[in-house]
Order: sequence, then structure tokens, then C-alpha cells
Amino acid sequence: MTINPEDANDAIDCTKPLNSPEDEAIAEYLSTPKSIRQFKSFIELAEHFNISRMTVYRRSKDLRVLKRAEWLLSPHKLAGDLAVHRNWARIVAGQVKAALAGDTRAAKFCKECAWPEDKSSLDFLGR
Repeated sequence: MTINPEDANDAIDCTKPLNSPEDEAIAEYLSTPKSIRQFKSFIELAEHFNISRMTVYRRSKDLRVLKRAEWLLSPHKLAGDLAVHRNWARIVAGQVKAALAGDTRAAKFCKECAWPEDKSSLDFLGR
């Protein structure tokens, strides 16, 4: 099935499991943290479904599989975003403290927050 990328959102229902069990397993593999994956590699996944590693690799690039994996990830992304928003002041305070102590990665984070390349990101500050 060939899908025109412009029609991808209309043609793919990400809320339902994919028709192929192999494709659904690949989408789940892509959206699951490494530490809790059922299959630890594409090779294990391929052997389980009796398909080649290259088939798993190619299907992992398929738009339907990627859209499904993205949908499977969406609740976790939202939870992560909310956690960051709730704790943003503490995060920034910790990064400032680390930057003052000489942590260059923290200093870079602070610089990017204070003087972003994209000025539109300052909109939330009212500048």
C-alpha cells in the first residue's frame, strides 16, 4: 500500500493496531524504552516472526509503522511534558546552580534559555 505523504494523516488511523502483527510489533519495539523491550534487537524481532532483519529494518521506516509508534508514544510524551512544566522553576534553578559551579553543559542550557536563537521562544516571557 503506497500512501501519499500529504494524505498520510487522513489515510492512517494510528489509534488501531496495524493489520500485520509484524508491523505492530515493530511499532511497539520503536516506542518502547530499551530496558523493557520484549525483543532486544531487530535480529530477535526478525527471528521471532521468521522474517529477515532487513525486512524489519525496512518496515521500521514505513510511514504507517512510524505513525503508529508516534501514537503509542504520545501519552508518555505528554506526561513528560507536564512533569517538566510543573517543575520548570526548580529545573532552571538547578541548572543555574550547576552552571555557577562550572558545569559547561548547564551553562549552555542557561544561555539557550536566556538568549535563544529563535526569538519567538521568548513569547512565553512576554518579551
